[in-house]
Amino acid sequence: MTIHYDGYLLKTPGCSLPLYNPYHWIIRRYFAENATYEALCASRNLTVFVQDFNRFTIDSDALRRGYNVSDRDIYCYYREVFRDNNASVPDTSIVFGPPVLLTNGSTVEAEYVQISCKTNGSLLFEDYFFVPQPKKRLHESLTGPAWNETALSRKTNSTSILILGLDSTSRMNFHRHMKRTRKFLKQDLSAFEFIAFNKVGDASFANLIPLLTGLAGHDAESLIARSQMVEVLPFVWNLYKSRGYATAYVEEMPHYGLFTYPNFTGFARAPAEYYPVSILRLMDETHFDERYCVGSRLKTKALVDYVGQVLKINRHEPMFSFVWLSYLTHNHVNGLQIMDGMLEDFIRELSEHAVLENTALFFIGDHGPRIGPFRIGEIGRYEDKNPVCFLALPKRFLAEHPEAAVQLEVNQRRLVTHYDLHATLVALSSLPALGKGSTNMGLSLMDRIPPERTCADAFVPSEFCACFGDRVNLEGNRVATSFARYAVSYINALAELHFPGRCILWELDTVQESSVLGGRVAGKVLLRVVITTRPTAHFEVYGELRGESPSQENHVNFLHRLDWYSNETQCLPESRWQKICACRPHI
Repeated sequence: MTIHYDGYLLKTPGCSLPLYNPYHWIIRRYFAENATYEALCASRNLTVFVQDFNRFTIDSDALRRGYNVSDRDIYCYYREVFRDNNASVPDTSIVFGPPVLLTNGSTVEAEYVQISCKTNGSLLFEDYFFVPQPKKRLHESLTGPAWNETALSRKTNSTSILILGLDSTSRMNFHRHMKRTRKFLKQDLSAFEFIAFNKVGDASFANLIPLLTGLAGHDAESLIARSQMVEVLPFVWNLYKSRGYATAYVEEMPHYGLFTYPNFTGFARAPAEYYPVSILRLMDETHFDERYCVGSRLKTKALVDYVGQVLKINRHEPMFSFVWLSYLTHNHVNGLQIMDGMLEDFIRELSEHAVLENTALFFIGDHGPRIGPFRIGEIGRYEDKNPVCFLALPKRFLAEHPEAAVQLEVNQRRLVTHYDLHATLVALSSLPALGKGSTNMGLSLMDRIPPERTCADAFVPSEFCACFGDRVNLEGNRVATSFARYAVSYINALAELHFPGRCILWELDTVQESSVLGGRVAGKVLLRVVITTRPTAHFEVYGELRGESPSQENHVNFLHRLDWYSNETQCLPESRWQKICACRPHI
């Protein structure tokens, strides 16, 4: 059904965005109250160690309550957890250091550790911890022979970068569920909110690659395929490394990491000084059925606390940090509720410890919810294309660059993308002087972005454009039905190509929605259909009708599976194409 919008959120010559009620009755049923993060993991194996940076003490009451022993009855040790740099794929391989005795109140010199405690010779429990450690090079860099006055001046006047990302988080869903965090960003940090932030590709890779490299996702894939290594990509953090910055790279779901899923080989060398992929992978592999928890702690909370501690111990050093949080939001439209207080506390602590006095905070999403019943409707489709985007800059920076402050204020109501965030990062890397305001595909948020800018101008394919354009419904039209039948045949052929002999044959059941987008352009008519198949699946298909009647040809540009399908694809290898297949019985 068509949902009537309440006017326009944005109306410029290049892009108009509809204003939807975020609590519209048709979507209200998808939102529910969630447990707090403390309650979510409370029933798990109790965590008895209290961590203060790298010092660990035992909570005797928790030990007695959880395991019915005293601290005199147990023997504990830790082992450091490393990436196996000698493996063919180091990011997916783990090695352990030797066991080291851990006594109550002692410090841990390792960075990522598995703690094991025994009683009477039997294992009582294991737990896992991130331990923030200062890096030697940060404290020795000022006395090194290569350091000179120019480098020292640049270091002193540099602005640190913190990219804090939430997977599958739309602007509207952020407003629904993260009121405390939004209030702190807007009122305490005076953050700029970019309401017309538009995704440029389907999933995480296609949106974060433009952010991190300035390249389109498919171009990055081609480069990786040719070189067989991800290091060939021009990562923006390398600009900052070359200027003496420390670096952190944190992805919360390593099994679905940008550079390992579905069949990339990851980084040959760690991309950053702080890179907890080994311990995160171990947590998942050891307790896969408890994906949200580590001991009785919420995994996301433990990771966020670690990031905060790393930033605090390095607050006097320039730092580039990329932190991507996924567990609570990837498949759950209500997961943000659990994160609201946690992230507000995290950002508030950074502010109180003066970390944000010299840090540019990018608070962003890659896209909105992409799959599930919420995504099938009109509002869900819009939210998928319009992720959250805030930028908070130090007051000192805004005072020193008033022209940038003016442009940021204006650009909150301009069409912007991940390419533009990349251009902004490139510009900030040149401080104390701002760099040029454009890259091949992006415009810096600190420079003029024209109100006439369209999705085509911003390198946003039409199927991902949130701007409200000309649209003609084709309900019951034979052209739409013909294209829908063609789309089903196309899906079947594609499934057979990628998974020979493994997939059922889809049949067209109904055409739920159909429309022409924008009229005829260069001899082509752009079409969009939402179809239901037999067996039941929901697909959204964008394509073209080329040529003139009676010799018109159908062409599919993009197809998307809207409903959950993981329980139908157990017979398949890991692949981005699983969405087009449901396994045949007995395979």
